[in-house]
Amino acid sequence: MFALIDGNNFYCSCERVYRPELKQQPIIVLSNNDGCVISRSSEAKDIGIKMGVPYFQIQHLIQQRKLTVFSSNYELYADLSRRMMNTIASLVPAIEIYSIDECFADLHNLNNLHQLGHNIRNRIQQWVGIPTCVGIAPTRTLAKFCNHLAKRYRHHFNGVIVWTDWNPNIQQRALASTPVSEIWGIGRRIGQKLAAQGIHTALDFINAHTPTLRKQFGVVLERTQREMQGLPCSELIINEASRQHIVRSRSFGNIITSLNGLQAAISHHISAGAAKLRQQNSHAHIISVFIYTNRFRHDQSQYNGYQSIKLPQPSADT
Repeated sequence: MFALIDGNNFYCSCERVYRPELKQQPIIVLSNNDGCVISRSSEAKDIGIKMGVPYFQIQHLIQQRKLTVFSSNYELYADLSRRMMNTIASLVPAIEIYSIDECFADLHNLNNLHQLGHNIRNRIQQWVGIPTCVGIAPTRTLAKFCNHLAKRYRHHFNGVIVWTDWNPNIQQRALASTPVSEIWGIGRRIGQKLAAQGIHTALDFINAHTPTLRKQFGVVLERTQREMQGLPCSELIINEASRQHIVRSRSFGNIITSLNGLQAAISHHISAGAAKLRQQNSHAHIISVFIYTNRFRHDQSQYNGYQSIKLPQPSADT
């Protein structure tokens, strides 16, 4: 059995950890250079804020004090992500970190999985302050599917769904109510191609003719179908591969006009990158620095700066 644990509206939830008075207020987090929306609280979604909308289109809501906005702070999010993953690891045999706000957990040979799911949610909330949803199923793809349902109907299921707790009739209803594009690994483009062949829902997908799927879409989609049918085709990847590129970046909350401010930021990022190199026992050959102004400010002149330097010899020394 596998669990997929996902932080709800993760970047917004991270900001709320240090601003608890914003718990039920609409808030958003912006991309680098404050260009567009990359995270929305549930309250922001309720007032119609769309993912990816340019910042200038919703500035009036901020001026009217109907919305609170944050520049992205990836150092903060990475720190809280690390705490969240360590908290999950304290309750399960092993985890695979899938993204900054998601991880799979190995639940083999564990009992009372529904209660375990709530224990995970409660401990993360208590130790880290991040709300989560948990999906538990015999395969990773089904666990991801259950997590989607737990998030979609979080008030009804209280954030935890265990696939094997449902009888076949309820399972089929859940599959029939979910578009095929919502299945992990399918998405909008492949979903449109499947819909053209009459496969519109997750239930249609698991009942589709397997040899035809493999012939038209390849073995990867066949594995996705088998996983949705409850047949495991993949295990957890416990050991993360060493990165070939390490990128450190963030946007400034205010316009920076002094060289000292830029130097401080670059020094900080280089120190953090060198620490990551040493952690994975790697060395860097090239260091690149890039600086961009806010391309969404059409009333201001723009600047894009980039410099790449090859080191005399590979190094992990700060």
